[in-house]
Amino acid sequence: MRTIRLACPVLVCSLALAAAPALAGEDLIIPLKFIPTTKPGSVRATLQEGVSSKPVALVVEDSRTVTAKDLVGDGTGAKDDTFRIRYAGHLPSYLKTTLQDRFNAWGIQFDDKSDLVLQIRTTRFYVHETHAFLASTFTAEVQLPWTLADRTGHVFATGTAMGSGKTKGRWRNAVNCEEVLADALQEAAVGVAGDAKLQEAWIAAKPSRAPAVADHPTAPAIPPIAMAVPPSRLSSKAAPAKAAALPKTPAQLLVDVNRLRRQQLGTSVLVDFVSKQTLATGFTANDLMAWKRAGVPEPVMRAALARAP
Repeated sequence: MRTIRLACPVLVCSLALAAAPALAGEDLIIPLKFIPTTKPGSVRATLQEGVSSKPVALVVEDSRTVTAKDLVGDGTGAKDDTFRIRYAGHLPSYLKTTLQDRFNAWGIQFDDKSDLVLQIRTTRFYVHETHAFLASTFTAEVQLPWTLADRTGHVFATGTAMGSGKTKGRWRNAVNCEEVLADALQEAAVGVAGDAKLQEAWIAAKPSRAPAVADHPTAPAIPPIAMAVPPSRLSSKAAPAKAAALPKTPAQLLVDVNRLRRQQLGTSVLVDFVSKQTLATGFTANDLMAWKRAGVPEPVMRAALARAP
């Protein structure tokens, strides 16, 4: 009987520990999924006549000021302890795919060869969870400054769109985070596409084509032009051949990787690029932290580590 009495408390404690939720201080990792709480088709932008018939090239840039590129939020626990909310994926690619999908659904056409360029920067993409006894409150904010220009750098219109989302849900719930971020992003997208100033400039714009590089050795320093080249038009074979001429340090290779990521290249292309490089030195702890802070996907980091001497 004594053995049974001692075993019961141990069993109860073991079951309690097994059922306990994750510690509040642990990071919450969420996938990047567009799952708004609104009904399909219920949120849309109204376009003026003429916008739909004038395709535009879309450029999306992550311009957030954050301590780590994969940081998208924070939350609190029952004792007011905090945790970070991070995402798994590549934010610029997710944003461009989602915005193109929404804009297409509202009638906007895209053409990567268009001389009219719509650049959208993301300066805010954040979710905050506040813990409560019965249900947590999730709030999100998205801020999208935009510029409509041509490939010579002439600007037709600029503005900023904001979006927000709010819902109740379970503590540390990834789906609730995705929902409010999707609601905020969709509202901001409506703010961009539905902006009257943008649409009027869009219709009236007579964009000029960028001059040939041979005639003008110094390319115009306009971000939309540099980033408007789609991945399918970038020669992935030529770039590695030129970059691999001399061994690089991890810091130098990171510069190349970041430049290619700004061109919206996918992880598989970056892995292929890095796998053809030669590193002059191995990675230090500072190098690893720099690559992590830059938000480089793990498969690309592993490929880079494999090239170390």
